[in-house]
Amino acid sequence: MSRRLGRDKASLPLKGKPLARWVAEALAPLVAETWLVTNQPLAHLSLGLPLLTDLRPRQGPLGGLETALFYARTPLVLVAAADAPFLAPPLLEALAARGAKGVRTAVVCRTSEGLQPFPGIYAVKLLNRLTAFLNEDGRHARRFLEQCRPQVLSPEEVARLDPEGRSFLNLNTPEDFAAAARLVAEQPGLNH
Repeated sequence: MSRRLGRDKASLPLKGKPLARWVAEALAPLVAETWLVTNQPLAHLSLGLPLLTDLRPRQGPLGGLETALFYARTPLVLVAAADAPFLAPPLLEALAARGAKGVRTAVVCRTSEGLQPFPGIYAVKLLNRLTAFLNEDGRHARRFLEQCRPQVLSPEEVARLDPEGRSFLNLNTPEDFAAAARLVAEQPGLNH
């Protein structure tokens, strides 16, 4: 809902490119198709991405995950937040490789901050469990992850694949966005 940022995150341009495009471009080499799950499809038409409208508006990231699992045409989905533009390709590749070996529920990362729901690989067979969770317990992604007992990339592995931890940098506030803009200006190679 972008309350803290004060404007729509997906279409917010960073170095001239909307945040959702940064994410889609990072995921593209690893997936058959990319979608933007949104509560505001008309506002996001100009992004040029296939859009899915949330099955249940205002459920936060888990509502978006529920929608992705519902519409998926493959047994697994790779999910990332639209406000996390600096996804590390090695980390995404490690998640995808782990997923290719077989996933009961999900593959996610653990950092010093705990389990990170995104980016992550999720099995479509989690849909009913996620729907029940949303009906009963609400929107706490980490609580859902603890219940489904995912495979986890360890903090050490995550640090090796994404030394700066930028894959987990969400742009939630104007200060976060300003820091991201400075980072892109200082390190032009971050622009995919």
